[in-house]
Amino acid sequence: MPRNNAPGPFHEDESGQTMIIVGLMVTVLLGFMGLVADVGWLQIGIVRAQRAADAAALAGAPYLPGNVGGATTAARNEATKNGFTHNVNGASVLVAQDPLNPNLLNVTVSATVRTFMSNLFGVPSFQTSRNARAEFILPVPMGSPQAYYGIYKLCVDGGTCSTINDPSGTAIPSQGFWGAVISYDGNRGNGDLYSTHNNGAGVTNAYYDANGYQYIVEFPTGTTNGLVRIFDAPYCATGKDNTGGQQQLGTGDHWIGGNGAVTTQYILWNTMGTPYDTTDDVQIADDGGLFTNQKQVDKGAAYGGNRAYGGTVNSGNYDSGSPKTYADCQSDPYHNAWWTINALAPINAGGQYRLQVKTSSPNNVGTNAENMFGIMATQTAPGLATNPHVYGQSRMCDYVNVVAGDQLFYLAQIASVHAGKTLQITVHDPGDVGGSAYLKFEQPGSGGYSDATFSWSATNGTSGNNVTQLQVASGGSSLFDNQIVTILIPLSTSYTAVAPAGEPGPGWWKVLYHVTGAGNDTATWAVTIRGNPVHLIVP
Repeated sequence: MPRNNAPGPFHEDESGQTMIIVGLMVTVLLGFMGLVADVGWLQIGIVRAQRAADAAALAGAPYLPGNVGGATTAARNEATKNGFTHNVNGASVLVAQDPLNPNLLNVTVSATVRTFMSNLFGVPSFQTSRNARAEFILPVPMGSPQAYYGIYKLCVDGGTCSTINDPSGTAIPSQGFWGAVISYDGNRGNGDLYSTHNNGAGVTNAYYDANGYQYIVEFPTGTTNGLVRIFDAPYCATGKDNTGGQQQLGTGDHWIGGNGAVTTQYILWNTMGTPYDTTDDVQIADDGGLFTNQKQVDKGAAYGGNRAYGGTVNSGNYDSGSPKTYADCQSDPYHNAWWTINALAPINAGGQYRLQVKTSSPNNVGTNAENMFGIMATQTAPGLATNPHVYGQSRMCDYVNVVAGDQLFYLAQIASVHAGKTLQITVHDPGDVGGSAYLKFEQPGSGGYSDATFSWSATNGTSGNNVTQLQVASGGSSLFDNQIVTILIPLSTSYTAVAPAGEPGPGWWKVLYHVTGAGNDTATWAVTIRGNPVHLIVP
């Protein structure tokens, strides 16, 4: 028969070759699959490291600029929570303050990611390293670039006002306003947005904060016998100028309504290097109840009977009736004088301390009254490069005895790192003066101050754009009674904080308050840089 040339089964040697080829192909395929798995595992490691770096930077940034050690600890603790502990299992968490922006924290998380299939090819692990940068936009210092805050003038009957002296007897230049706080049962429509529990007609003030106001006291390194002093800490009601003006006399303490007792509390805290985190603060001193349930009037005997600091008491004759229930606070040792809150606990280390002023005591129920005060920090170490600094933290309530013309006072310090951002100013209840009144915001420059251009909007629905002044009163009537006005000022990308000639520090903006008639005005201010206070910076 003819030979059949059709393909037949593989010969034994051919089938062996096929098995070898298939085996090799399977090995290569498994190798590729292993490499893909290793690359995927590496990608997971990269994502984990990035998340840990982001979380660490966000956790540490709020400790800047003054507490780099605290920032490092917080960042590394947060990295540990995310699986990366510094110097453990090949991981490292490097933390550093940015050399150009002291409010910015750089974090690098590095780690070893082990391999599976790649290990067969001599690659036992991959190294991964991820970076994150977070910035903490600090609450800006407010009200003062100096060693004192809220120092104004003492006024007597006849329109005469004089400067006050520091504890050593040296006259202190006026800053244009007193620090102010209104009692718990006061009405927020009188100008204090946060300490007042009421908003009129039985409505609770939604902005009420029992913690009151916070003032930061910075003592420089090398401080000895650091003392925090308060001028006119007690409540002592005074009258108004008898000559027909609207100026309140003395520092301006007065009842607005409900002439009951007033309690003001002062507490001094060590911020423990974290001035924007109060949870770890340690109390140093307080008033010990010294200013509790005060029902006092400066009766000004030298001016005759029913006079309060040389003027008629604006809410009535407190000498009438029997028994006379209002004490004469001329004999109060701290009325129109300095009181030291930490005389028994002087500060002997540089750092930031917090003075808390509040009127949240239930003893204030039924009383609508306003207490004015000033703050000063002193220390005795000679030759220090810097002086103490006292300023409002995030917000402040001030009281101005307004006379016709221009009133000028410090608002806030805006640092160069905020170039290109938006400055936001809020003011509550401005314009309680006689005549008409206008606000301008003065930007510091190398050649002096200039009027800033801004836009504004108010809670009463009014607004304006690209203006350089805001009218807040007309013909003796406030245009923003119990209203909040928000002012937005865009900072140029080339903005630089400078100190005009004669100014004590760089970047201090001012408020120019122009009025056509006299009066007294209490308002609450807040200044921020718009944006998330703590946020990641994209490289």
